[in-house]
Amino acid sequence: MEKHCEIVQRLFEDDGYARSLGIVLDELTGTTVRMHMRLGPAMHNFYGRPHGAVIYSLADAAFSVLGNNTNNVSVALDCSITYHASPEPGSLLVVEGENLSMNKRTGSYIFTVYMDKEGDRTLIATMKSVSYRTGRPIDPDADQ
Repeated sequence: MEKHCEIVQRLFEDDGYARSLGIVLDELTGTTVRMHMRLGPAMHNFYGRPHGAVIYSLADAAFSVLGNNTNNVSVALDCSITYHASPEPGSLLVVEGENLSMNKRTGSYIFTVYMDKEGDRTLIATMKSVSYRTGRPIDPDADQ
């Protein structure tokens, strides 16, 4: 499994969209992920608040990493996000995710996005996601 984590970490390093948002991969295990990003002025909507798409993008980046963490090309089948609060501009957002179940063709995940302010956490959003596992290896030279 550790080899699979390395494969998806390399893939994430080449994710230009996540990099443009400043998303950082903090921790990855076989069943969990933790990432963060700092909200910048270019991420505001017309109300001057962080855009919901930016919050979704952080959760979706975590989904892409965790969902592809078994050397099996996986794509989103369904994602549903619920926004609980609006984060403060300039704040640090953290997403934590876990795999709830996985079988030959699908995986189910839950992601929680928090605003972290000096150790105080405010729940911002939760996302439930389902992946379709294609059965094709990301790295054919690595074991399945």
